[in-house]
Formats: sequence, C-alpha cells, structure tokens
Amino acid sequence: MTVAATRMGTEQVPLWQVDDAHPAPGLLVEAARRLPFEREEGDLYPGLRAPVPDGYADWLVKTGGAAVGSDPAILRASFAVASDDPVRLAPIQRIPHFDDCSDAIVAAVHYLCAAPHGGTSFYRHRMTGFERITAQRLPLWRQALSRDGQTHGLPPKVYHDGDSPAFVRIGQAPLAFNRLIFYPANCLHAGDIANSWHMAATGPRLTITSLLRFS
Repeated sequence: MTVAATRMGTEQVPLWQVDDAHPAPGLLVEAARRLPFEREEGDLYPGLRAPVPDGYADWLVKTGGAAVGSDPAILRASFAVASDDPVRLAPIQRIPHFDDCSDAIVAAVHYLCAAPHGGTSFYRHRMTGFERITAQRLPLWRQALSRDGQTHGLPPKVYHDGDSPAFVRIGQAPLAFNRLIFYPANCLHAGDIANSWHMAATGPRLTITSLLRFS
C-alpha cells in the first residue's frame, strides 16, 4: 500500500491517493457480483448501490486514519455502479457536485474496475471561483447556478467531463484497480464516466463510495 497526497486549485483542496489499497480486492469484486444492486430513493448518484461486506467499514476507517492523519467515524459506505443513461439525468446530475458542506467530512472512492472506465475530476466554478461549497457559501452557490442557467442554458445531456462554460477542472484522480482516494466532501467533483456507463460487456464501473467524519 502506497499513499500520496497532493493539493489542487487556488483553495488548495487536498487529495489523498492510496494505491494497492485493499489486501484482497478480488474478493470485494466477487462479493459485489453476488449482490442485488438497487436504486436508493432520493439518491442523486447516477446508478445503483449495494451494501459492502462485513469488515470493509473497519478496514476503511483504519486506512483512512493512516492516510489522512486522524481517526474517522464512517457515515456511509456502499458498492456503486454508474449506469444511468445521461439523457435521463436531471440537470443537477450533469454538473460537478459536492457531497456535504461540512469541513469535517471526507469522501472516499475505491476503484474496483479498470480502463476504459475513468476516475474522478475536481473543479472550480468559474463565476464564483468556488472549489468548495461550505454552509456559508451555499446560498451564493444556489444563486450562481441559477445565473449559470440564464447565461449558458441547461448543461448538455452528457456526463460532465473536463472544462465547460461554467466549470474548469483543477485536478484529477485517474482510475486504477484497487486505488482508493480521499477528498473533502464539500469540494466540487464529478466522476469521469463519459460513455462507460453502458459498458456492461467489459465490466461495470464498480466502486465503493463512502463518507467519513474526521475529528
């Protein structure tokens, strides 16, 4: 297991990357294959989820603590497969997003697939300059999205990928099998899904997505 840390953008958004993260990633993939994946009500994730195996949460807490540097508590962890046709996505699902406003919450993505699937990109909002959406910024963020719609129209019916009229990419965590990344849950990001959502024949874009609260 190797850990690398970097910072992105003008707000120095931290990104932690752990390669060869899990001691038995193949067992995680096999566990996912045996599970029924379902859509969670009210979830904006563009696909399906399933529960993680026993023991994964404890492993993630230990690994997250070693990578980020303090002891976390896990809030959520699930297998996730991005599989929705982008023409059916709501406009809010076609732009970079954040998971939570709190500075104490960190998101994790564990890649359990390989190319041609993509990783995760991180963004700055051009109009506001925001790279992280805190509780204090949330009202301005909502107003800015409305102005974006008036200025640029609705986002195209594709998964967001790279620079656009409203966003500029500030960093990227490329996908590699058994790579685990951690980043602040309030930073703007989007999965590099492109056209891989329909590549079931070559294997789905299988990940484990989690949220952890750090002290």
